[in-house]
Amino acid sequence: MKKQPLSLVGLVAAILAMPVGASPKFIKVSKDMGISEIKNCNSCHESKKASEFSSEDLNDVGKWLVKQKKEKGAREIDLAWLKEYFAKAK
Repeated sequence: MKKQPLSLVGLVAAILAMPVGASPKFIKVSKDMGISEIKNCNSCHESKKASEFSSEDLNDVGKWLVKQKKEKGAREIDLAWLKEYFAKAK
């Protein structure tokens, strides 16, 4: 049987299924979803050094994502939630 390459939807689903935590892939996935406000790791974190990123290092966007995860009872953060966050900010 010939193996099929991952579709874009499959790739996004695989990335979103990753454990919670900061990931440089989040930036690309966000941009691919049309969320241009996510420019770098400091879109969710305060610290300028990746070695200092932690759950205590979150800015308003990062804290909001964690809050949404808890409120929705989700296992993982869904980057699509950012569309709602930035829509309310406008």
